[in-house]
Amino acid sequence: MPDAPHPPVPHDCAEALLPQVAALVSRSTDGLIGVRALLDSTEPLAALGVSSLSLLRLVDAVEETYGVFVDLGDRSLHTDGLRGLTERLIRLGAEATP
Repeated sequence: MPDAPHPPVPHDCAEALLPQVAALVSRSTDGLIGVRALLDSTEPLAALGVSSLSLLRLVDAVEETYGVFVDLGDRSLHTDGLRGLTERLIRLGAEATP
């Protein structure tokens, strides 16, 4: 049975959170992938060079920053780009911080 489609995420919520998630991704790669490159790309994070170790760091940072649980077994971590990841985090309850 296929998964039900995800409800749409409000555009303003995603736009507010995108730069913050991009900064977390960039930090998780030790700056190898810059915030601007992440914001400009629609490629999956893995295609941009986010390694498995970087994903571990990213999940830890996301959980600490936003208090949401991210399942490391979720394949979308490898296949989603920044926007897809951000929308997933919003569905999990993440909100932009001031």
